[in-house]
Amino acid sequence: MNEDIEHLMLKYEYALQKIETELKIIIKEYEFNNKYQPVEHIKTRIKTKESAIKKLEKKGYPISTENLKKHVHDMVGVRIVCSFLSDVYDIVNIIEKSENIKIKEKKDYIANPKESGYSSYHLIVLVPIYLENNIEYIETEIQIRTMAMDFWASLDHKIQYKFSDVIPDEVRKEMFDCSVAIKTLDNKMLGLNRIVNKYKN
Repeated sequence: MNEDIEHLMLKYEYALQKIETELKIIIKEYEFNNKYQPVEHIKTRIKTKESAIKKLEKKGYPISTENLKKHVHDMVGVRIVCSFLSDVYDIVNIIEKSENIKIKEKKDYIANPKESGYSSYHLIVLVPIYLENNIEYIETEIQIRTMAMDFWASLDHKIQYKFSDVIPDEVRKEMFDCSVAIKTLDNKMLGLNRIVNKYKN
């Protein structure tokens, strides 16, 4: 059992290397064709075995490789931070067109933010890894967002950790109000970018 989980963790490492390479290629190709860099930075990570087991326990599932694969969809995580709102959808588009990535699920939390105010575009994708005897598809979660959204999400994450139980309504309201301000800022910056491009053209 322990060996099975260790082997699964190794497969997650392979998937991370594969998705990093694929994203680097398709984004570079986009930049070359459009003479424009839409991505500010990319962060990647693999959830630790301990964190994944805690997640299964919290959901009430027995600890097994099957349950890890079935119920923990963000073992491999990628966060792509873009300059402008329009860049987010451009990046989603080029990922969808990639022949080396299969889209399993899409969640547009920009058009439909979470109740907390959280905004981002999530893709659950399947990344093929080539093993000794077969090809296996590994789930990876890709989050694509603007710098402003990333700023809000980082602060929200820190604030949540300050409260072991329920977050006070006052704090929730302030964070939601900040998310509205972030959305306004993103739209204003998008408008400014369009003005700048008009003069460039």
